[in-house]
Amino acid sequence: MRYRRVAFKIFIGISFLMFTSTSLWSGEPGELVKSVILKDISLKDGEITKERKLKLWEKISPSFNFEEMAKKAMGKYWRERSYEEKNEFVKLFANNIKSTYIRKTGPRFGEKIFSLSEVQDNGYARVQVDFIKRTEEKVSTDFRLIRKEVEWRICDVIFEGVSLVNNYRSQINSFLIKSSYEDLVQMLKRRQSE
Repeated sequence: MRYRRVAFKIFIGISFLMFTSTSLWSGEPGELVKSVILKDISLKDGEITKERKLKLWEKISPSFNFEEMAKKAMGKYWRERSYEEKNEFVKLFANNIKSTYIRKTGPRFGEKIFSLSEVQDNGYARVQVDFIKRTEEKVSTDFRLIRKEVEWRICDVIFEGVSLVNNYRSQINSFLIKSSYEDLVQMLKRRQSE
């Protein structure tokens, strides 16, 4: 499916960014992004194991606002869900992203970050990170953040112009036009067990 290819590209991008320089200036949202993408944990050739990826996921996942991501991915269908269903969907959504990350993340494929810019506006922020791949190609990744109470959390990742959340929303909306919410839940559960 298309969303798996997109998720794969996004997580490869995040995986790469974890290995780059920390010498870039930024405010609080930018610092959060750097703390996620510049973790001093490398998935080098020969070290790409499920256990290593799980440890890395444990370190970076608290920086994501999975509730906001799930809400946006569900789109207009979110309002129809009960409190319990929303909680269940957030967990399934987060686990689905985790599973994709564990399955798809590979070794670094680039060399360095050459710019990081940040814009804040009324509880939202955008942090753009530009880096150079080994092929000398420039690639941009945007991190969208939301501030809840006093903490910034990532609520979307846009890799080479493709939004992770919008991609999931497109897939979920297409599914729910033809099938029920209960079928969606069962599908997400099956994917977790694969």
